[in-house]
Amino acid sequence: MSPQAFDFPCYVVCLEQQGVPGLDLIRLIRRRSSVGVLAISNPRDEGFVAALDAGADMVLRQGVPGDHLRAAIQAVARRSGTTVQSVSQAPWRLLEADAVLQAPDGTRIALGQSDLAVMRCFALAEGGRVARRALIESLWGDGKESMDNALHVTLYRLRKRIEQAGQALVPVHSVSKVGYEFRAPLVLA
Repeated sequence: MSPQAFDFPCYVVCLEQQGVPGLDLIRLIRRRSSVGVLAISNPRDEGFVAALDAGADMVLRQGVPGDHLRAAIQAVARRSGTTVQSVSQAPWRLLEADAVLQAPDGTRIALGQSDLAVMRCFALAEGGRVARRALIESLWGDGKESMDNALHVTLYRLRKRIEQAGQALVPVHSVSKVGYEFRAPLVLA
C-alpha cells in the first residue's frame, strides 16, 4: 500500500501470505520493475516452479537461516545489476539547457517543451510534489480553466517517454486531490 511500492532495489516475497497471493505479487513487481525478486516458499517447496515462472530470480525455503537469506538477497541484487544501496541514492538530473532528463543509470531522455516545463516544476518543488493548478499554469499560462484532461495526457506522455528509454521505475505519480509528484531525488543542473 506504500506510494513508493515499486521503488525498492530488491524484493523478498512470501508465497503464502494474507491479502495479495505471493505469485500475483511477484507478477505485479515483475511488470513494473526488473530488480531482484526472491521468493520464500513453504517448507515442502510448494510453489517453487510457479514462483520462478512468475518472475522470481531465486526461491528459498521458509525458515532458512538469516545469513543465508542475506547472502541470497545480495546475490539476487548483484545479478540484477544493482546493489541494495545504489538504487535509492542516485539522483535523476534535469539538464535544463539541453532539455534532457538524465536517469540514475546515465540514460539521457530528450524532453519536449511541455515535458521540460513539467520537470522544471518538479525540480523546483519542495519534495517533488506539485499542485495540478501550478502545472497547468506552467504549461499553458494563467487563467486556463478545465485543463485537467490535457494535463493528464501530458503527464502520461512523459511517463511513457521515460519507460521507452528503458527505465524500469518511472518516478512520475499522480497524487489524489493534489496534483503530481516526482518520487525520486531530482537535481536541476
